[in-house]
Amino acid sequence: MVLFTSYSGALGGAERLLIGWATALELEVCLACPDGPLADAARARGLRVLPLRRRGLDLRASPTDRLLSASRLAGHARELRRLVVTLDPELVVAWGMRSALACLLGPAWSGRLGSASGRPALAFHHNDFLPGRTIGRLVRIAAARADIVTVPSRAVARDLDPAGRLANRLEVVHPGVDVERFDATSPPAQPPEVVILGALVAWKRADLALDVCALARRRHPELRLRLVGAPLDDASDGVTAALRARAAEPDLAGAVEFVGEVGDPAPELARAACLLHCAEREPFGIAVLEALAAGRPVVVPDSSGPAEIVDDSCAFVYPPGDAAAAAAALTRLLSDPELASRMGAAGRLRARERFDETEARWRWARAIARVRVAGSVTRPAGLQIVTVTHNSGSVIGGLLGSVERHLPGVSVVVVDCASSDQTVAIAGRSRAARVVALDQNVGFGQACNRGIAAVGEPVTALLNPDVELLDDSLLSLGAEALRRGRGEQLLAPLVLSGDGSRQDSVHPVPGSPAELVRAILPFTRLPAGVAAPLAPWQARAPRRVGWAVGCALVARTETLRRLGPFDERIFLYGEDLELGLRAADAGIETWFWPSARVLHHGAHASRAAFDGEPFELLARGRREVVAGRLGPRRAAVDDATQALTFASRIVAKRALGHPAARERRQLEALLDARRARR
Repeated sequence: MVLFTSYSGALGGAERLLIGWATALELEVCLACPDGPLADAARARGLRVLPLRRRGLDLRASPTDRLLSASRLAGHARELRRLVVTLDPELVVAWGMRSALACLLGPAWSGRLGSASGRPALAFHHNDFLPGRTIGRLVRIAAARADIVTVPSRAVARDLDPAGRLANRLEVVHPGVDVERFDATSPPAQPPEVVILGALVAWKRADLALDVCALARRRHPELRLRLVGAPLDDASDGVTAALRARAAEPDLAGAVEFVGEVGDPAPELARAACLLHCAEREPFGIAVLEALAAGRPVVVPDSSGPAEIVDDSCAFVYPPGDAAAAAAALTRLLSDPELASRMGAAGRLRARERFDETEARWRWARAIARVRVAGSVTRPAGLQIVTVTHNSGSVIGGLLGSVERHLPGVSVVVVDCASSDQTVAIAGRSRAARVVALDQNVGFGQACNRGIAAVGEPVTALLNPDVELLDDSLLSLGAEALRRGRGEQLLAPLVLSGDGSRQDSVHPVPGSPAELVRAILPFTRLPAGVAAPLAPWQARAPRRVGWAVGCALVARTETLRRLGPFDERIFLYGEDLELGLRAADAGIETWFWPSARVLHHGAHASRAAFDGEPFELLARGRREVVAGRLGPRRAAVDDATQALTFASRIVAKRALGHPAARERRQLEALLDARRARR
């Protein structure tokens, strides 16, 4: 697995580059970033997004921002550390300075390299110029700790590493562009339009662009200016207000249009006579490259990244900040359409030959491959997966697709309980699926038993249809189940939620001392080693547990068949608890094995069927199982423990001002189940 992490949730040029390069990797990729435009665009491209907390982007917007900057960075570091510990990625790609600094503050990148060996490899993609001496010093320290550092231009490389201390760990990889995505045949709009393409932030110098166009309009009064972009955050609103005020002055009145953010810049470039770029310290300049791909000449400062993109055949360059020189270049282009056309054609050729997107992605992937260490799990011959579906069309494709990616050749027995949606059709299209279609909904336990009867391999993995594989780590559980000298076991992998947090998928025996202590102590605030007996799903190493939630279990097929595995008298809820208790009576231990992990979206069918979480059925099922397997006295103790758990959570949440409706419903359901039993 490769974990990309971004402090920013905005969607600028650097973030678009992140998506392009992340989707080019033929690996399982997760992106950790705040919800927002970046997350939306990443999901649209098929990337798995783990949401982070949104934090302010501007370190110097106000005295409050200055005071909070360190705590915000520390919070980002804590989130990143949690994900690294939980996901155990082979490689972490820190996208930008803040994420690199968070790695410096967070997990210790020391020890042997590679997943499950003490640390992941660390790649730092540095997009920007250093903002100041103090932060610059810290960023250089972070870069020195990375295994590979990539930058988009030689200008950024010189700024980050002026003394050349990073040696062969620093690589310049110019971003690329898909030239064919841009139409160069459409004639520019009339009257002529100049386009500014980029976020409305101060350093992009859109204010200079307004002055440039005002000067050019003295010779070409018909000239219009289009500002394509939006503020990145609230701190940029003042910049936008100042730009609008300048655009309303007499020399520009009616000639400037604020277009806002656009999903695709190609139509804007197709109508433009040229692109005007004014940032004096631009790390690279994706907008400049896209203009060349669109066959449009550019007017850019003779500095930083844009100077590495263009030459005299396709661009006019001017001294940074010199509005008069830039205006003279615009005037020349607008006065000579044939020259503009020749320069546009030369720019498109330059983009195709020197900045091909496929080549750029390959170069970046090759740089990353220098430090990426592939896993070394031995593939066992006999693993098969069983899943039970009922109206699971929205999720079954995710499970089957993840099996095809990570466990090619492993088949999935899909036992469908009379779905009325497209579940069977979707499963039937998968190379991995073998569908057993039942004509009625016989319940989870009975359907699961039917699936295990159809397994022809020595190891079976029972997975809910709303589970997805993140890698091939289930193979390690298969190998563990078959290991010589190892007794029969039920093995439970680490189960993750969509945000990368751990689900409480394994538990102590009901009514045990650990359950009672957990009802009182805030185990989430305890160190992992202390919390593990109370909350075993927090354990970092294999650990024996009382029972495991049935969304993901692995065992020898013969063991499952001998156990049943599930009691077919239980239609839904409690069958996994009953299995764990019955297995323990038979001398078969249940173990939590956190080095294997799956993603669980959670209760897709039951939430729809019961209009939310069925607390009443859960409480009744647990009480009946505990009473049946452990006796009425243990059931009474378990009831008291559960009631204390929910009550203490209600008190704690109310004290903190948090809503406690869920816990209140759980407590009410428990009390109703007790009354019904009596």
